[in-house]
Amino acid sequence: MFNSLCKKGSWCTVDAGLLVLRIGVGAIFIYSGWMKVSDLAGTVGFFGTIGFSPFWAYLVSFVELIGGVAVLLGVYTRVAAGLLAIVMLVASYKLLATPQALIAPVSLLFSTIALKLAGAGKYSLLRGKCVCGCTLPCSCGNCSSCTSGSGSEVK
Repeated sequence: MFNSLCKKGSWCTVDAGLLVLRIGVGAIFIYSGWMKVSDLAGTVGFFGTIGFSPFWAYLVSFVELIGGVAVLLGVYTRVAAGLLAIVMLVASYKLLATPQALIAPVSLLFSTIALKLAGAGKYSLLRGKCVCGCTLPCSCGNCSSCTSGSGSEVK
């Protein structure tokens, strides 16, 4: 059924898939970051029990909140996804002893890596620009990156 819907609609694209991925990952990190920021004393206490100083509790809390907003909106997605991937890598490492708790951080780790590699896509507030100034994917045909199909990014 879903395949027939995709064949009929022009909305089944890579950019639409990246938008759905950004919405899901962004919402999860916004919620998680907000829970940490709204109870910073509890977050600092929890981070202390797992061997981290208060600095890391503050940093992770705000990286999750601000990074989640950036990913959701498609603003500096690669940077935000890279920082969030680091957070999820450390979380995954800390949860190696409990495989059941490892599922969510590993899923988010791979999702953020995918966003780091692919970028925000067409449906974002801050899209990349080609060397000629066109919005990616570039199709002006005036620069060598457009004619070769590589579409090198300026940002």
